[in-house]
Amino acid sequence: MRQTRGEASPSAVSLAFKFASLAVLCVLLLLMVILGYSNSSTKAKEVTVTTNGQLRDEKESLKLKNDSPDLLIKHLQTKQNMGDKTVYLTFDDGPSAVTTRLLDVLKSADVKATFFMLSPRMNEFKQAVKRAEKEGHALGLHGVTHNNRLFYQTPTSPLKEMQEARDTLQDITGYKTDLVRTPYGSKPSLTASQIRNLEKDGFVYWDWTIDSMDWKYRNSQYVTAVLQQLENMEHSSSSRPNVILMHDLPATVNALPVLINKLKEKGYSFGVLEDTMVPVHE
Repeated sequence: MRQTRGEASPSAVSLAFKFASLAVLCVLLLLMVILGYSNSSTKAKEVTVTTNGQLRDEKESLKLKNDSPDLLIKHLQTKQNMGDKTVYLTFDDGPSAVTTRLLDVLKSADVKATFFMLSPRMNEFKQAVKRAEKEGHALGLHGVTHNNRLFYQTPTSPLKEMQEARDTLQDITGYKTDLVRTPYGSKPSLTASQIRNLEKDGFVYWDWTIDSMDWKYRNSQYVTAVLQQLENMEHSSSSRPNVILMHDLPATVNALPVLINKLKEKGYSFGVLEDTMVPVHE
Protein backbone atom coordinates (compact mmCIF):
# COMPACT_ATOMS: atom_id res chain seq x y z
CA MET A 1 0.00 0.00 0.00
CA ARG A 2 1.24 3.46 -0.79
CA GLN A 3 1.87 5.61 2.29
CA THR A 4 0.17 8.99 2.18
CA ARG A 5 1.48 12.25 3.66
CA GLY A 6 0.74 12.54 7.46
CA GLU A 7 0.76 8.82 8.15
CA ALA A 8 3.67 7.33 10.17
CA SER A 9 5.35 4.28 8.78
CA PRO A 10 4.80 0.99 10.66
CA SER A 11 8.50 0.75 11.46
CA ALA A 12 8.53 4.23 13.03
CA VAL A 13 5.53 3.39 15.22
CA SER A 14 7.09 0.15 16.33
CA LEU A 15 10.33 1.89 17.17
CA ALA A 16 8.53 4.57 19.18
CA PHE A 17 6.61 1.92 21.10
CA LYS A 18 9.81 0.12 21.96
CA PHE A 19 11.44 3.34 23.24
CA ALA A 20 8.35 4.14 25.32
CA SER A 21 8.27 0.65 26.82
CA LEU A 22 11.97 0.86 27.62
CA ALA A 23 11.48 4.22 29.31
CA VAL A 24 8.59 2.88 31.41
CA LEU A 25 10.67 -0.15 32.37
CA CYS A 26 13.58 2.08 33.40
CA VAL A 27 11.27 4.23 35.50
CA LEU A 28 9.81 1.13 37.16
CA LEU A 29 13.28 -0.25 37.87
CA LEU A 30 14.34 3.09 39.33
CA LEU A 31 11.25 3.19 41.53
CA MET A 32 11.93 -0.37 42.71
CA VAL A 33 15.51 0.55 43.62
CA ILE A 34 14.39 3.68 45.50
CA LEU A 35 11.60 1.86 47.31
CA GLY A 36 13.93 -1.02 48.15
CA TYR A 37 16.54 1.32 49.64
CA SER A 38 13.94 3.21 51.61
CA ASN A 39 12.44 0.00 52.95
CA SER A 40 15.90 -1.34 53.83
CA SER A 41 16.76 1.89 55.69
CA THR A 42 13.48 1.81 57.61
CA LYS A 43 14.05 -1.80 58.59
CA ALA A 44 17.54 -0.96 59.77
CA LYS A 45 16.19 1.82 61.93
CA GLU A 46 13.50 -0.46 63.30
CA VAL A 47 16.07 -3.09 64.19
CA THR A 48 18.16 -0.50 66.01
CA VAL A 49 15.20 0.67 68.10
CA THR A 50 14.09 -2.87 68.80
CA THR A 51 17.58 -3.95 69.76
CA ASN A 52 17.99 -1.02 72.16
CA GLY A 53 14.63 -1.80 73.67
CA GLN A 54 15.60 -5.42 74.15
CA LEU A 55 18.90 -4.49 75.76
CA ARG A 56 17.26 -2.16 78.28
CA ASP A 57 15.11 -4.05 80.75
CA GLU A 58 12.67 -1.35 81.81
CA LYS A 59 11.45 -3.31 84.82
CA GLU A 60 15.00 -3.67 86.08
CA SER A 61 15.65 0.01 85.41
CA LEU A 62 12.59 1.02 87.43
CA LYS A 63 13.59 -1.37 90.19
CA LEU A 64 17.02 0.24 90.41
CA LYS A 65 15.41 3.68 90.62
CA ASN A 66 13.08 2.52 93.36
CA ASP A 67 15.91 0.83 95.23
CA SER A 68 18.37 3.70 94.88
CA PRO A 69 17.48 5.41 98.20
CA ASP A 70 17.84 2.08 100.00
CA LEU A 71 21.14 1.43 98.26
CA LEU A 72 22.34 4.89 99.28
CA ILE A 73 21.33 4.29 102.88
CA LYS A 74 23.10 0.92 102.85
CA HIS A 75 26.19 2.60 101.43
CA LEU A 76 26.13 5.30 104.08
CA GLN A 77 25.43 2.74 106.80
CA THR A 78 28.39 0.65 105.61
CA LYS A 79 30.60 3.72 105.51
CA GLN A 80 29.40 4.70 108.94
CA ASN A 81 30.07 1.30 110.48
CA MET A 82 33.36 0.47 108.78
CA GLY A 83 35.12 1.83 111.84
CA ASP A 84 33.36 -0.42 114.35
CA LYS A 85 36.08 0.51 116.82
CA THR A 86 34.74 4.07 116.96
CA VAL A 87 32.71 5.42 119.84
CA TYR A 88 30.62 8.58 119.87
CA LEU A 89 30.47 10.35 123.23
CA THR A 90 27.28 12.42 123.45
CA PHE A 91 26.21 14.74 126.28
CA ASP A 92 22.62 15.87 126.90
CA ASP A 93 20.96 18.61 128.97
CA GLY A 94 23.84 21.07 128.92
CA PRO A 95 25.58 23.29 129.01
CA SER A 96 25.95 23.51 132.77
CA ALA A 97 28.30 24.77 135.46
CA VAL A 98 30.55 21.74 134.85
CA THR A 99 30.74 22.00 131.05
CA THR A 100 33.96 24.01 131.16
CA ARG A 101 35.59 21.26 133.20
CA LEU A 102 34.13 18.67 130.83
CA LEU A 103 35.72 20.49 127.90
CA ASP A 104 39.03 20.54 129.78
CA VAL A 105 38.91 16.74 130.13
CA LEU A 106 38.13 16.26 126.45
CA LYS A 107 40.87 18.66 125.38
CA SER A 108 43.44 16.98 127.60
CA ALA A 109 42.56 13.58 126.11
CA ASP A 110 42.41 14.95 122.55
CA VAL A 111 38.84 13.67 122.19
CA LYS A 112 35.89 15.24 120.39
CA ALA A 113 32.28 14.78 121.49
CA THR A 114 28.74 15.74 120.52
CA PHE A 115 26.62 18.05 122.69
CA PHE A 116 22.80 18.15 122.57
CA MET A 117 21.98 21.43 124.30
CA LEU A 118 18.95 23.19 125.73
CA SER A 119 18.14 26.72 124.61
CA PRO A 120 17.87 28.37 128.09
CA ARG A 121 21.14 26.78 129.19
CA MET A 122 22.92 27.90 126.05
CA ASN A 123 21.89 31.45 126.93
CA GLU A 124 23.10 30.96 130.50
CA PHE A 125 26.48 29.44 129.59
CA LYS A 126 27.32 31.18 126.34
CA GLN A 127 31.09 30.99 126.80
CA ALA A 128 30.96 27.21 127.15
CA VAL A 129 28.93 27.00 123.92
CA LYS A 130 31.40 29.20 122.07
CA ARG A 131 34.34 27.20 123.36
CA ALA A 132 32.78 23.86 122.37
CA GLU A 133 32.23 25.16 118.86
CA LYS A 134 35.74 26.62 118.63
CA GLU A 135 37.38 23.38 119.79
CA GLY A 136 35.69 21.31 117.09
CA HIS A 137 32.97 19.48 118.98
CA ALA A 138 29.68 18.69 117.24
CA LEU A 139 26.81 20.87 118.45
CA GLY A 140 23.25 19.57 118.50
CA LEU A 141 19.92 20.62 119.98
CA HIS A 142 17.86 19.21 122.83
CA GLY A 143 14.93 21.62 122.73
CA VAL A 144 13.78 24.23 125.23
CA THR A 145 11.61 22.93 128.07
CA HIS A 146 12.85 19.35 128.59
CA ASN A 147 9.31 18.74 129.79
CA ASN A 148 7.82 15.53 128.43
CA ARG A 149 4.25 16.84 128.41
CA LEU A 150 5.06 20.21 126.85
CA PHE A 151 7.60 18.99 124.32
CA TYR A 152 5.37 16.28 122.82
CA GLN A 153 1.95 17.91 123.27
CA THR A 154 1.17 18.83 119.59
CA PRO A 155 2.28 17.71 116.12
CA THR A 156 4.44 20.85 115.81
CA SER A 157 5.65 21.36 119.40
CA PRO A 158 8.95 19.42 118.94
CA LEU A 159 9.62 21.36 115.75
CA LYS A 160 9.02 24.72 117.43
CA GLU A 161 11.31 23.90 120.35
CA MET A 162 14.09 22.76 118.03
CA GLN A 163 13.69 25.85 115.86
CA GLU A 164 14.01 28.07 118.93
CA ALA A 165 17.08 26.16 120.12
CA ARG A 166 18.63 26.37 116.66
CA ASP A 167 18.12 30.13 116.60
CA THR A 168 19.71 30.43 120.04
CA LEU A 169 22.77 28.46 118.99
CA GLN A 170 23.09 30.47 115.78
CA ASP A 171 22.83 33.76 117.68
CA ILE A 172 25.63 32.70 120.04
CA THR A 173 28.04 31.05 117.60
CA GLY A 174 26.87 31.84 114.08
CA TYR A 175 26.67 28.08 113.59
CA LYS A 176 23.49 26.41 112.31
CA THR A 177 22.95 22.76 113.11
CA ASP A 178 20.42 20.11 112.05
CA LEU A 179 21.40 17.55 114.71
CA VAL A 180 18.74 17.02 117.37
CA ARG A 181 17.92 14.62 120.18
CA THR A 182 14.48 14.74 121.73
CA PRO A 183 14.12 14.69 125.54
CA TYR A 184 14.10 11.15 127.00
CA GLY A 185 14.65 9.74 123.49
CA SER A 186 12.27 9.41 120.58
CA LYS A 187 10.40 6.35 121.87
CA PRO A 188 7.64 6.08 122.79
CA SER A 189 6.65 9.75 122.70
CA LEU A 190 7.70 11.08 119.28
CA THR A 191 4.84 10.54 116.83
CA ALA A 192 4.95 10.00 113.06
CA SER A 193 3.54 13.47 112.37
CA GLN A 194 6.09 15.07 114.70
CA ILE A 195 8.89 13.20 112.92
CA ARG A 196 7.61 14.38 109.52
CA ASN A 197 7.53 17.98 110.69
CA LEU A 198 11.07 17.76 112.06
CA GLU A 199 12.45 16.14 108.92
CA LYS A 200 10.58 18.56 106.66
CA ASP A 201 12.56 21.38 108.28
CA GLY A 202 15.83 19.49 107.78
CA PHE A 203 16.35 18.19 111.32
CA VAL A 204 18.08 14.83 111.82
CA TYR A 205 17.12 13.22 115.13
CA TRP A 206 19.39 10.83 117.01
CA ASP A 207 18.93 8.43 119.87
CA TRP A 208 21.70 6.20 121.26
CA THR A 209 22.84 2.58 121.40
CA ILE A 210 24.53 2.68 124.83
CA ASP A 211 22.90 4.30 127.87
CA SER A 212 25.57 5.11 130.45
CA MET A 213 22.84 5.56 133.08
CA ASP A 214 24.98 8.30 134.62
CA TRP A 215 21.70 10.07 135.35
CA LYS A 216 20.82 7.14 137.62
CA TYR A 217 24.16 6.22 139.21
CA ARG A 218 25.54 9.72 139.78
CA ASN A 219 28.95 8.12 140.37
CA SER A 220 31.71 6.26 138.53
CA GLN A 221 29.58 3.15 138.23
CA TYR A 222 28.40 4.41 134.86
CA VAL A 223 31.85 3.59 133.43
CA THR A 224 31.29 -0.11 134.13
CA ALA A 225 27.81 0.11 132.59
CA VAL A 226 29.21 1.60 129.37
CA LEU A 227 31.99 -0.96 129.03
CA GLN A 228 29.60 -3.84 129.65
CA GLN A 229 27.14 -2.67 127.01
CA LEU A 230 29.97 -2.08 124.58
CA GLU A 231 31.22 -5.62 125.13
CA ASN A 232 27.70 -6.96 124.57
CA MET A 233 27.50 -5.11 121.25
CA GLU A 234 30.86 -6.55 120.20
CA HIS A 235 29.74 -10.10 120.97
CA SER A 236 26.47 -9.64 119.11
CA SER A 237 28.37 -8.41 116.02
CA SER A 238 26.06 -5.42 115.90
CA SER A 239 26.47 -3.15 112.89
CA ARG A 240 25.04 -0.18 114.78
CA PRO A 241 27.41 2.63 115.77
CA ASN A 242 28.51 2.94 119.40
CA VAL A 243 26.63 6.08 120.42
CA ILE A 244 27.02 6.62 124.17
CA LEU A 245 24.44 8.69 126.07
CA MET A 246 25.80 10.82 128.92
CA HIS A 247 24.94 14.12 130.61
CA ASP A 248 26.64 17.32 131.78
CA LEU A 249 26.78 16.15 135.40
CA PRO A 250 29.55 16.52 138.02
CA ALA A 251 29.89 12.77 138.62
CA THR A 252 30.03 12.14 134.86
CA VAL A 253 32.87 14.61 134.43
CA ASN A 254 34.75 13.22 137.44
CA ALA A 255 34.88 9.69 136.00
CA LEU A 256 35.20 10.66 132.34
CA PRO A 257 39.04 10.40 132.24
CA VAL A 258 38.76 6.80 133.45
CA LEU A 259 36.21 5.94 130.76
CA ILE A 260 38.26 7.56 127.99
CA ASN A 261 41.43 5.77 129.06
CA LYS A 262 39.72 2.38 129.19
CA LEU A 263 38.19 2.93 125.74
CA LYS A 264 41.59 3.85 124.33
CA GLU A 265 43.12 0.74 125.93
CA LYS A 266 40.52 -1.35 124.10
CA GLY A 267 41.54 0.23 120.80
CA TYR A 268 38.62 2.58 120.32
CA SER A 269 38.85 5.91 118.53
CA PHE A 270 36.43 8.79 119.05
CA GLY A 271 34.15 10.47 116.54
CA VAL A 272 31.41 13.07 116.40
CA LEU A 273 27.93 12.72 114.95
CA GLU A 274 27.28 14.36 111.59
CA ASP A 275 24.06 15.10 109.73
CA THR A 276 25.35 13.05 106.76
CA MET A 277 25.41 9.87 108.86
CA VAL A 278 22.50 7.48 109.14
CA PRO A 279 21.04 8.23 112.59
CA VAL A 280 20.24 5.55 115.13
CA HIS A 281 16.82 5.38 116.76
CA GLU A 282 15.67 3.41 119.77
